[in-house]
Amino acid sequence: MKAQHLALAIGLTFTAFASESNASQASDDKTAFSSAYQSYLTAVKKEENIEQAAKLAYTTGLSFYGDKSDNTASLAINYAKAITAPSTISSKKNVTEMRYELYSQAYSILANNHGKNAIETIDALIGKAENTDSAYQADNDYDRVIDIAKTQNNPKFVADMQFEAASLLAKKFAHKKYHKAKTLLNQADDYYRNNLDDNTVERIKADFLMASFAQGKKKYNEAIERLNHVVSVFDNNLNFDHNAELTAHSKLVNLYEKTGQSEQATKHCLAIAKMVPWKKSQEQTPIYRENPIYPQNKARQMKDGIVVVEFDVDTAGFVKNPEVVSSQGGKEFERSALTALKKWRYAPKFENGQPVVASTQVQLDFKIAR
Repeated sequence: MKAQHLALAIGLTFTAFASESNASQASDDKTAFSSAYQSYLTAVKKEENIEQAAKLAYTTGLSFYGDKSDNTASLAINYAKAITAPSTISSKKNVTEMRYELYSQAYSILANNHGKNAIETIDALIGKAENTDSAYQADNDYDRVIDIAKTQNNPKFVADMQFEAASLLAKKFAHKKYHKAKTLLNQADDYYRNNLDDNTVERIKADFLMASFAQGKKKYNEAIERLNHVVSVFDNNLNFDHNAELTAHSKLVNLYEKTGQSEQATKHCLAIAKMVPWKKSQEQTPIYRENPIYPQNKARQMKDGIVVVEFDVDTAGFVKNPEVVSSQGGKEFERSALTALKKWRYAPKFENGQPVVASTQVQLDFKIAR
């Protein structure tokens, strides 16, 4: 389910307060929250400082509404979705824990107010599942989400929740929940293929994930079939380039090369070249590569090496005429580098709508982990 910032209605009725001081405090809390929430709405609209604004709206809302209100739950979900993860692993863990606590608070409120099987709890349950470190907890939360979805008399909604669950379990907990993820994906994919058009986002996303599962099990032909379907959707239905199409072409190059079908890979190399504008100053990036074999005698001696190779990329994306420009460590590294490079594939350079031969360089570093 796509994360969205939730709108919260303001202008509720308030109960009478017992004393003048309480009424004054309530008025202050209402003013503080109204100001903070308006700032949050402005931040969302401008896409600036959303996290800071969401936090202030949540804290002032908690003071105003209390810890049992649906509004407080909505504000907690807004804040959780707005929290961005820093670059360091330790900070990311702290952010995940913060999000999980907020989603858990929201779920407790909503489940208490509406019941554990209420549709109102779904956003909070999904947030919990996405931010827990426990495979069991994630699986359990999504089981509840799917059960709730089944009460809504909307088969597509059920399939969407099955797909979201499969995606999360495969991404974060594949070592423990692989079979459960695959089962859920099969169920969602069956519904999509039988009920949705080829060019729907759901079909494309399912094809990518099915291809990933197939490749993981070395069922390369099945993966190729799925990705070719993605490519055909863009070729037949859409008149613009899309990152999903680029990704599918790239994955197909890798799969065809992995299965010894270089000629089949060529058309996808050419398709990528047509999609990605060429800049004169840039070095070409390989679409498919095989790592060079570390020379055994150098490995035994714990010796490192560096090899810089210049070569041509022909009009089909094959490496031609590789020559060593410089190297460190010995001829064994050079031979290994040249052998590997001859198997690499590139998107050829295009000029005036036609592929042309272009020269490029690459540096291969041989390093022993110490």
